[in-house]
Amino acid sequence: MKSTKKGLYGKFIVTRTDGGSDTGGKHDGCEYFVLDLTHDPFAAVALAAYSEACRDEYPILASDLRNSLARMALDRAAVNLSGSRENR
Repeated sequence: MKSTKKGLYGKFIVTRTDGGSDTGGKHDGCEYFVLDLTHDPFAAVALAAYSEACRDEYPILASDLRNSLARMALDRAAVNLSGSRENR
């Protein structure tokens, strides 16, 4: 079935690198929403909204997300100029 017909479904298994998702950990059983920053045309909008929402409480994270958005924009510009992705 095509992904556009499925809605929200379990497509990924996320394991935290800090061990928090281990059995009995704080994040054991938590739900996550994964964004494909390379191919998903809606990811940039989601990242921009999250960056704005967390700006006051997590300013470093917000800055990192804005930097990712800037890199994504540069990547898109490079693709538009060359017609293909290089080194991807």
